[in-house]
Amino acid sequence: MKPLTFLHGTETWKAESVLHIYAVVDLADPRHTPLISLITEANKVLIDEGFPLCPVEPRWLHIAIDQISGRPAADVPEEERRALVDALRQRLSTFEPLEVIVGSLLSYHTGVLADLHPDEGLASLHDVTRDTIWNVCGEEAARYPWSVQHLSTAYAYDHADSDEAQRRLRRIRPSHAPLHISAVYLVDVTATDTERSKTITWKEIARIPLGPTATP
Repeated sequence: MKPLTFLHGTETWKAESVLHIYAVVDLADPRHTPLISLITEANKVLIDEGFPLCPVEPRWLHIAIDQISGRPAADVPEEERRALVDALRQRLSTFEPLEVIVGSLLSYHTGVLADLHPDEGLASLHDVTRDTIWNVCGEEAARYPWSVQHLSTAYAYDHADSDEAQRRLRRIRPSHAPLHISAVYLVDVTATDTERSKTITWKEIARIPLGPTATP
């Protein structure tokens, strides 16, 4: 495990803030209580054991669907933001809400993340989102590397033994919890990266439901 470096596109994040499309964990949904308990317990175990991690607060838990990586947020004008939201609403009006299982928790090279299953729906959601960003903002607008999707639960700020962290994570039971995704959000994201603090926070710009009758 080594310190995390936040990325803007394929480069080190230097912008004040960057626009993203996120799926977030709705804390008001009682279906997510087991998920919050799982993540909270796992983070407490690792922090109590002295692992150099910055836990993700429940209100900032998210799945990054895509990033408007060609420019900082300040350089994306209001009319372009509105056009992107409108286009996403139209494209995602036929996209069904998703149910995924979060877990197991994995000690990764830059922190702790949770695997997601099944992930075919998330991959399709990313494909539609990226295609919409390209159509509205240009093909240089989305260059963030996207692979197997995950939900980050803690960010590393120093080096540590990943195997030791994984041994502790395997003892957390139950090791899985459900996540319901009925919307994505256009958000203005700030990354804080200091010697002992690594956090992602955001301001919501727009909620885009999945499906024509999706509810929160």
